[in-house]
Amino acid sequence: MKKYILVNLGCPKNEVDGQYLEMILREKGFVPAGEESNSDIIIINTCGFIESAQEESINTILAAARLKEKHEAKLIVVGCLSQRFGEELARELPEVDVFMGVGIEDEFRDLLEKIKNGQFPQGIVSCSQPFSQGDYSLTARKVNGPAVYLKIAEGCNNLCSYCAIPSIRGSFRSRKIEDLEKEARDLVKKGALEIILVAQDTTRYGEDLYGQPRLIDLLQSLVKIEGLSWVRLMYLQPGGITEKLLETIAKEEKILPYLEIPIQHVSAGILERMDREGDETSLRELIRLIRSKIPGVFLRTTIMVGFPGESNEDFQLLRNFLEEIRFERLGVFKYSAEAGTTAASFSDQVPEKVKQNRLRELEELQRKIAYEHNQELVGGVFEVLIEEVAQDHALGRTRWDAPEIDNLVIVEEGQNLEVGRIYSVLINLALEYELVGEVKNEFTQ
Repeated sequence: MKKYILVNLGCPKNEVDGQYLEMILREKGFVPAGEESNSDIIIINTCGFIESAQEESINTILAAARLKEKHEAKLIVVGCLSQRFGEELARELPEVDVFMGVGIEDEFRDLLEKIKNGQFPQGIVSCSQPFSQGDYSLTARKVNGPAVYLKIAEGCNNLCSYCAIPSIRGSFRSRKIEDLEKEARDLVKKGALEIILVAQDTTRYGEDLYGQPRLIDLLQSLVKIEGLSWVRLMYLQPGGITEKLLETIAKEEKILPYLEIPIQHVSAGILERMDREGDETSLRELIRLIRSKIPGVFLRTTIMVGFPGESNEDFQLLRNFLEEIRFERLGVFKYSAEAGTTAASFSDQVPEKVKQNRLRELEELQRKIAYEHNQELVGGVFEVLIEEVAQDHALGRTRWDAPEIDNLVIVEEGQNLEVGRIYSVLINLALEYELVGEVKNEFTQ
């Protein structure tokens, strides 16, 4: 029986791709390797979005190559980095046996069949048309915790000047509502309590299949699933957020009052050069509308500093906006010039030192804002989804925190709590990005 190691890198959407590959591995009779030395194949599912992700992918590939040499395993590299730079990587990294891109379900099945028959091909590069819209026969997808990601679409039509995603993942393509509902029901049966909807542009869901956005219809089908407690929305582009969508979120108890809306910047000039819509005024009005329609909502956004041509005035405008709006959750990253993107050819690139200083300044501002938001929760009792139990405490998340990127709640003396249960927790202490509390009563769900 052949054994494998699979390493997933990058965003939640890539993690879902990796889970689909694991389904195929098990379908073909492969089993996870209990130890590194027992693996027949090592699969690295790479990210190629920005420079730092590319570096992480390359370092992981090199580490896997050293492991391969010791144990005579075969090394397969898949995902965004291969899709984007496959032929170049094949020349530079002869240690890798096979490079494959994204949307490779059929080719991956064929490759595994050849491996089983002792016919491992060397040095091929397969970069398919990204993503299949079909039903994945998802009865084999594993649930490893109480929260799971549901990828509702692939690709992107927005063509932002800094972004390589359309060239990697292709144009925007939705999956059918009935297929997504089927997958969600299966995941809940296997123990998922929270389903997190992800796509490059979640608000555009269904536009390509049905002629108009159908995110509301998808949400209304998901909230009917018995046993599902939380539905979380991520990657909502500002231009697609409507009053009707906000009213649906406010009305449906299972849809969490947490929205991730990547605004990137607020300067009209910078947004125009990014090929993104909006300006400071329209974004302020959108946020005002969201907060009026969904009481108690927490907003997460991502901000880019150092985009070509970003002046001191542009940066100060952005800083003042963040200080005024006080996003509950915020991610900041530096612009990096990605090969093949329009912005990479702009002549007015911002010096690295300036980008780093601006990054630090916004991170420090948000650290203060996050601490103040957390202080407001002290003394309150909130639902906490338990994800890990240790010897003298448990770790969980509130409804306002997405896995791995937002706050953790440390539940003192929570060693007897159950993973995958929601408990009422009294918050006694707030830190910048952590809360500390104790169970107030038995689990609510």
